[in-house]
Amino acid sequence: MSDPTRDQLLGYLLGALDDDEQKTLEQRLADDPALRHDLTLLNRALAPLDGARRQFDPPPGLAARTCQLVAELPARAKNPSVETRPRPAVHIMRDADMLGDPAVRFRWQDLLMVAGVLLASLVILFPALHNSRVQARLLACQDNLRQLGTALTDYSQQHDGWFPQLPTKGPLAAASAFGPILAQQDYLDDDRIVVCPSSPLAEEDEFHIPSLAELEAADPIDELPELQERMGGSYGYNLGYQDDSGYHAPKNLGRAYYAIASDAPSDSLPQRQSINHGRYGQNVLFEDNHVCFLLSPYPAEIGDNLFLNDDGDVAAGTNQDDSVIGAGATPPIQYISSE
Repeated sequence: MSDPTRDQLLGYLLGALDDDEQKTLEQRLADDPALRHDLTLLNRALAPLDGARRQFDPPPGLAARTCQLVAELPARAKNPSVETRPRPAVHIMRDADMLGDPAVRFRWQDLLMVAGVLLASLVILFPALHNSRVQARLLACQDNLRQLGTALTDYSQQHDGWFPQLPTKGPLAAASAFGPILAQQDYLDDDRIVVCPSSPLAEEDEFHIPSLAELEAADPIDELPELQERMGGSYGYNLGYQDDSGYHAPKNLGRAYYAIASDAPSDSLPQRQSINHGRYGQNVLFEDNHVCFLLSPYPAEIGDNLFLNDDGDVAAGTNQDDSVIGAGATPPIQYISSE
């Protein structure tokens, strides 16, 4: 979001736009989902100040005294008087007895005005700092997915164009099996490539992709499900597809619209949106190895639900072009109905 756009959104929330500006911005908001998303984030950042929003009348003569003070600053800098030098603390304490004096009262009100200006500056600064961290993590996640895309492409080139196929039985019968498959065959330089910096998993210093030996030795009730949830890190993977001839892994056809991996979907959020990136959207890796951030799992420009097949189920696709991203222990065949 550019600075002028942020200024407009801030003015809109604070009621500082004129009628024409407000109408123009409202039209942009109606047509631009991304701008509405930015407005939501900014409004959320301002929410802590709601209880402090009160109207104050400026003290009489504030503008005139301020202008006079600014005009006298050069002269005072050359010839500081006794009155403008710092006074001992005892004098400051005695001023507490003079609060009834209008001149002293105005000084306190002036201080409140300065504090208000500082507070407004912080309101603008803190969201900017927060957004810069969010943006940095978003870009780092995209870089991870591109590295994952390179590993998947290398794998396909060594396996007749096929991406890793998820087993339908055994400890690797889960969407996250792509992690151990790639790691075991040395397609991943670092296990943390599969960890999104905005995900809860990023807080763990000791994360590693479990080996096939660990998975086979794990207790199928108490240990295996947890390992399956983690073995793909923070990302989900394509569940493949089924047709009349059976179940198939996705084939690398270089399609720009076909999702091969993404921030892992969540069963607890509407439309199975990812919990990564503040639950506002997900980075998606497409078959041609480009990555983009999508606010919705069902983007109009793609025309395909990223997390459900054409039958509306969390399962392998119904045809070669039906891309479905599963996460964690989601099996490719034994699907969970979305109803």
